Amino acid sequence: MKPRVLIVDDSWSMRQTLRLLLSPDFECALAEDGASALVQARQQPPDIIVSDVNMAGMDGYELCLRVRSEPPPLQRVPFVFLSGLAPLPGMVQSSDVYLVKPVQPAVLIARMHELLQPRTLAVAQGQG
Repeated sequence: MKPRVLIVDDSWSMRQTLRLLLSPDFECALAEDGASALVQARQQPPDIIVSDVNMAGMDGYELCLRVRSEPPPLQRVPFVFLSGLAPLPGMVQSSDVYLVKPVQPAVLIARMHELLQPRTLAVAQGQG
């Protein structure tokens, strides 16, 4: 069974590109903004979230902070920022990984698998 990733980006083409890139390794769900992503994540918590930062309404930073304030298991979902912007001071620690576009697809996929590794082991050992 593939891990489930929630891809959050206000660009349709970026969502589709990421879906095509990640679908061999992940079951992909898509959201076009932070608000719809939070609703989806609450309904069916993903294994990992990949989010743009700069979005209208609820941006990626706010989405990450709101996910972190949710009860488990949602608050423990690894969070990856994938953005064309450099991180704001003090905000990087809210995510697990911050990658600046353009990023090599292999780097993104490897980092996602690294983030899922401890959780996979904990679940296998009955700690998840």
